[in-house]
Amino acid sequence: MSTKEEIEFLYDLERLLIQRKKDLPKGSYSTRLFKKGIDKIAQKLGEEAVETIIAAKNKKDSEVVNESADIIYHLLVLLVERDIPLDRVIQEMMLRSKK
Repeated sequence: MSTKEEIEFLYDLERLLIQRKKDLPKGSYSTRLFKKGIDKIAQKLGEEAVETIIAAKNKKDSEVVNESADIIYHLLVLLVERDIPLDRVIQEMMLRSKK
């Protein structure tokens, strides 16, 4: 996969999550999170952050990768819940990189 394809995947996932929030399909993990609201979403993001830290300290790359994927997913759910586009976060990171 090229870098462009990898980045586009994040945008595809963001679009999917926006649709899931709108449609709330049964059986979807994302639906369960959206129905439980921001407190549950933030809690899950925090749990994944802690699990990533533990994985990093255990020095197992595969665990760090898996937990990092969980963090990114839950962060995207949180952003969608708050109606904050991923582009806004990327733009902020780009601004910071210029300092």
